[in-house]
Amino acid sequence: MSEDRPATVEFAECLRRHQSQVYGYIHSLVRDLNDADDVFQQTTLILWNKFAEYDRQRSFVAWACGVARIEVASFLRTRSRQRLYFTDDLNLLLVEAQEKLTVDELEERRAALVRCMQKLRERDRQLLDACYSNGGVNATAQRQGRSAHSVHNSLRRIRRALFECIRRTLVQDAHPELLK
Repeated sequence: MSEDRPATVEFAECLRRHQSQVYGYIHSLVRDLNDADDVFQQTTLILWNKFAEYDRQRSFVAWACGVARIEVASFLRTRSRQRLYFTDDLNLLLVEAQEKLTVDELEERRAALVRCMQKLRERDRQLLDACYSNGGVNATAQRQGRSAHSVHNSLRRIRRALFECIRRTLVQDAHPELLK
């Protein structure tokens, strides 16, 4: 038992230090917070079970996100027919594209998203929150007395605005001399 204690302590410390990055990675691929929580818990269990295989020369975050990517892909395959999830092929393409980003790039994108979300109109932020955390597009449309098509169009407009804002923010952050 005493041989397991150092590994237990090391795992707990690594997870404590990096859990927000791993969770953020999962949440960027699985938008629903409850689903992201479930995938994070499953990922954490697998990380613990495979911690003996972890190469200490590698980044813990990179290793953990690699495990999380597999868990997200598995989750998305089982949930692809439910609301707000894309097809299996598109989900897997998104996961693969996400995998190519470094942890620092992911953090920069997340920070840019937070800044861009703050720039949205209040009603747009409320619509995003309603759709992604309170029952999806159809329930939101019904609560707001709108058609689902109208809500989808609003979401498309908001996502496009966020995408452009994030792109501009990342370029500005990388090249501040362009602001002069």
